[in-house]
Amino acid sequence: MDLKDISQRIESELTELFEELRSGISAREDSRAFGALIEHRIKQNWEAICSRCGFVPVDLPGRRTIFDFGFKIEERIVGIDVKTKDLDTTKYSDGGICAVGNLLKFLANDRGQFIIAEYGHNQSSTDSGARDLEYIRVAPFTCLPVNAYRIENLGTGQVRLNYTINQVWEEIDWERDNNRFYDYFTDLAIQHYQRVGRDAQRRLQAIQAFRQGGYAHFQFIR
Repeated sequence: MDLKDISQRIESELTELFEELRSGISAREDSRAFGALIEHRIKQNWEAICSRCGFVPVDLPGRRTIFDFGFKIEERIVGIDVKTKDLDTTKYSDGGICAVGNLLKFLANDRGQFIIAEYGHNQSSTDSGARDLEYIRVAPFTCLPVNAYRIENLGTGQVRLNYTINQVWEEIDWERDNNRFYDYFTDLAIQHYQRVGRDAQRRLQAIQAFRQGGYAHFQFIR
């Protein structure tokens, strides 16, 4: 399975699908509404896209699945996660992907491949109620540069991206296999959970001291 070829096929199809809407896509300023508009249009055309590419579409995933659209090739599921990126630097965008455990389960247990389809957009210069689609980039998550990944402590740990796909496009390691990705990613995860464990121990000790001190004073621990 050549992930670069697959990504290029998907990017070509998505680019053609949205070419007519590249300027002035009507949507509310809410980035989530824009994302919903993008996903709806892909959903309407997904079977046709898969047919032209020679892929077998899979049923649309449920809420807890890490991807939005998928297909089978060589008996393996390829999941496409659609990300819309507001390019306005004054607006917050956290680059959230999925939980650590869910990512590793899909890649290792389910033997899946995980691809990000990123849509960069700006507020239209001619219509305040519309968005201009600046670019579409499609790349395997496991091939991104190592410094693009981070993990934050939300529940069991949340995988996030430090950069957009477009920003690191020239640094993508298209030849990296999953085992090499695991080498990098598990090291990042181990460091994260060690740090979380130390922080949790400090917070535990702070609560114990608060209780033993008769609830007179709590030393806040970040």
